[in-house]
Parts: sequence; structure tokens; C-alpha cells
Amino acid sequence: MELEKVKAIQSRIDEFTKRMSELLRIERDAELEFTQEELDAVPTPDENSDASKPIEFLVSHGQAQQELCDTICNLNAVSTSTGLGGMHLVLFRVEGNHRLPPTTLSPGDMVCVRICDSRGAGATSCVQGFVNNLGEDGCSISVALESRHGDPTFSKLFGKSVRIDRIYGLADALTYERNCEALMLLQKNGLQKTNPSIAVAATLFGDEGDVAWLEENNLIDWTEEEFDGMLRTGAYDDSQQRAIALGLNKKRPVLIIQGPPGTGKTGLLKEIIALAVAQGERVLVTAPTNAAVDNMVEKLSNIGLEIVRVGNPARISKTVASKSLGKIVDSKLVNFRTEFERKKSDLRRDLRHCLRDDSLAAGIRQLLKQLGKSLKRKEKETVKEVLSSAKVVLATNAGAADPLIRRLDSFDLVVIDEAAQAIEPSCWIAILQGKRCILAGDQCQLAPVILSRKALEAGLGVSLLERAATLHDGILATKLTTQYRMNDAIASWASKEMYGGSLKSSLTVSSHLLVDAPFVKVSYPSLISSYFSHSSWRFSIFLGHKLLNELHPYFLKSFSELFPSSHYFMAVYDLLTQHLG
Repeated sequence: MELEKVKAIQSRIDEFTKRMSELLRIERDAELEFTQEELDAVPTPDENSDASKPIEFLVSHGQAQQELCDTICNLNAVSTSTGLGGMHLVLFRVEGNHRLPPTTLSPGDMVCVRICDSRGAGATSCVQGFVNNLGEDGCSISVALESRHGDPTFSKLFGKSVRIDRIYGLADALTYERNCEALMLLQKNGLQKTNPSIAVAATLFGDEGDVAWLEENNLIDWTEEEFDGMLRTGAYDDSQQRAIALGLNKKRPVLIIQGPPGTGKTGLLKEIIALAVAQGERVLVTAPTNAAVDNMVEKLSNIGLEIVRVGNPARISKTVASKSLGKIVDSKLVNFRTEFERKKSDLRRDLRHCLRDDSLAAGIRQLLKQLGKSLKRKEKETVKEVLSSAKVVLATNAGAADPLIRRLDSFDLVVIDEAAQAIEPSCWIAILQGKRCILAGDQCQLAPVILSRKALEAGLGVSLLERAATLHDGILATKLTTQYRMNDAIASWASKEMYGGSLKSSLTVSSHLLVDAPFVKVSYPSLISSYFSHSSWRFSIFLGHKLLNELHPYFLKSFSELFPSSHYFMAVYDLLTQHLG
């Protein structure tokens, strides 16, 4: 590339990173303000209450009659440990060994941990973290905190009464820092020859003339002949086949796949990833949310690929936990840890027998110390081995900045799902770690969530997918044009209003109707609140089996069920898995 072109592209990168850094700062201020409002809204006990009486819990956001709550008071920090990847775990117990109150807190919830005064009111600044688990004894809760030993606020938690508040809008300092770091790396290394994603950066910040080589080298089109013997199945329409062909072209640095509702985007990405691995590529898959990442993990789990899900264990769905880095490492270290515990037990027994011999006791303590170091060393080696051997690594956009991933060799392909929901800086976290990238999503659906109106109007809410889809006269993008979800009466409206009439309905669903099964009496009891009923979800399974077994021979081919909550859904899902496999 000519020097003048490099300077022009670098100038655009400099301008972009400067503007985005400022918008991130504005958004960060808005998040902090919102967080403080949330914290201020959390109630404290009545000032006239007996300060000497232990307060076991506070209610949620001022709803004094609510039994389940988002806040727990009068906790003591009793122990700390370091989890896999350096996650710092702190165990809290209720004062006086009382049981935890009824609470809505659950693993993965974002929380604020603060010292509280005699009335239970927060008395220090917030230490951010996630609920790791609730103790089986009903008296403890484990929280993964970002702060480390040496942090003054963190150190003060010990020996004091502590309160934990769930805050839905807690400003995430780590995500902000990682977004800023990505912009800094883009500006500093974007056009460096050592940057694996140099072609991506040049394509997304160059002008139309800079990407003319895409057309010259026939990298914007495809032919059906390219598919001979390639696809694992033949069930793909023309627009899907085009997207797969373009996605597998190693010479194409950027591909935007717009997938309107029901067009099979996720299944398509699974096919591209599987075929990319088959042709020798290593793939990094990210998405803006844990739910979207776990959805991809679930899709990829049953096709025989070596995949690893990296992230906070408390934020990973139970259905894909077996593919998480922690679970895989644990399974590989079972024998080593068993032997470790045996040796540690023997040494401690020997230590008790020779406490009067100072020199011998000192030697045994040194052996115990070395034994502990050997476990840490083995864990690090196993983590590196698992990640290095994985063909597909999955994480959130922000999670892709984890040092465990950053230390790996560059990836051949980066795939970002639901990219239209992510702010552009977060996408660069993953993009800078690969040679080429695919952004999939739909700019006509959910956009990034921006709190600050100023940042939104200045462009922070414009995703990279949306920007790149129209870049260079749309040369980087392709659209899936056949939907397989809705009756055409519904889909045609969406097609006309949002997709310029380009979205067509498959004949398999164009006249599809959702109708109630006859002879089934339906009732709608009035509900004051939602309850988790074991008998009701077991009955729903029974009824489903009954409908399928008795009515299927005549007219019933399938049935659907809606669930009031994710807990309800997981219970039914687990039971169905046990019965149907």
C-alpha cells in the first residue's frame, strides 16, 4: 500500500478513535450517574428501628411488603480464594450464623458490595462483582470481585458488616477499560504489518478506491460450482449459500451478513464455522451478551468441534457449562488434584508429628508451599493447553480481552454474532485478534443500548455492522432473503416496512397457522405474582406427552409452550432432557 494511502487511512483511524474515546467517556459518566441513582433508591431500615438488633435483610427498591429482595445486610467476609483465570472469590456469611433471607439474588447477578453502618445503610464506595454461588448451607454467599488485595476499599470489607445490593444498571468499569484499550490498540497497531487484522482495518477505514481489489479479484461474488462437496447438508437457499461461500473466502477480509428474523442466521454461522475449521482455520466467536454466546456454544456443541467457552463461570448457562474453560480444565486435572490432596494430607500429618523439631517442621512447610505452587503451575499449563488446542474459542466481546485469550496466537477468523447490538469499540476487541472477520446481525432490529443522549446523537449507537453494511456502496455486505418462521401475512409487512420488500417467505411457513388443539379446555387464572411450582411444570410435561402420544396419529404434529420465567424454562428443559435425551 502506498505511503500516502496509509497516511490517509491512519488519519481516519486517529479521528475515529479520538471521537469514540470521548463518547465512551460521556457514556461512562451517564452509567455512573445511573448507578448512583440505583444505589440511592435502595432503601435503608427505618431510622426508629432498634440499631442493636441484627438486620438480616432489606427489601428490594422500597417495596416494603415484598418477601423476596435484592439486598442482604449484616454479612461478614470470612474467606477469600482465587478462581480460575485470577477471578477473586470472597465468601460472606450472615452474622451469628443466621440463614440468608429469601432473596432474588442468583449466580451471575451483578452486585455492589459495601460496608454498612449499624442500621444497614451503605457507608463506603461500591466494590463491583458478580454472585458466584449461594451456599448449600443457606448461610453464605460467594461473590467474584474485581478488586484485589491491596485495594483500600476491598481491604476494609474484612472485619466489618457488609451489605450486598443487586444493581441492574451497575456501571462496568472493566468493560469500559477494555473498550478504551481496543481503541488505543487500533490506533497504535491497526496498520502495522505485525497486526494480523491489518487488512480488516484498511478495508473499514479506507476509501472506495482502496477496496477496488475486492472486485478485481472476484471476491464479491460466488458460483454454485464452488460448493461441490463442501456443504455438510444441502438444506440452504441461494442467499444462504452465497453467504457461506463469501464467509469461507480466506482472501476476503470483511463480510457483513444481515439476517432478518427467521432467516437462519445462527444455523448459517454454525455451518461457516464448521467449514472454516474443516479447512484448517482457528475461529474466535464473540457476541455482545452472554446469552448470545451461549446460544452459539449450544449450536456448535453437537457437531464434534473442539470448542471452549471462556468467561465468568457464574455468567455461563448451565446447558453449556460442560464446554466452559473451567469445567474442561477441572476434568483434565481430576487425577492430578487427587494425588495433590493425598500428598498434602500426608505432609500435614507429618507436620503434626514433628512440631517440636523446628528444622524438620520448616522443611515440611517448605514442601507444602512447593506443592501448592506445583498445583498452580499445572493449572496454568492445562489452561494454555486447552485453549491452544481448541479450534473454536467463544467469549463475549468484552471477554475476548481476557489475557488468557490475548496470549494465544492470532485467529484465522473472527465471527461476531448479534453485531448490530454492540457498540463499535467492543467489536474491535475481537477483530484485532484475527486475520479476517464476519459480522452477523440485523441493523433493523435491536441497536446498542446507550444511556447518554449526547453520546447516542454523536454516533456511539451506530454499530460497526450498520456502518460497514453501507460502506463502499455495500460491497462488504450480503443479506439473507428467505424467512422460515412466520406466516407470509406477518412477514410481508416486515419485508415492506424494513427490508425494502426483499424478504420472502419460504413455502414451508408462508401459510402456516398457530391454532389451539381441539377438545382441550383452556383456563386463564388471575395471577397476583409469579410462583415457581414443581407440580405445574411436571404436569406440563405430562400433558405434552399425552397430546403427542394420543393426538399425533390424527393431526397434531407439534406443540408449543410458553414459560413465565427462565427458572421455569430450565426446569422443564432439564426434565425433557432426562426423558427424551
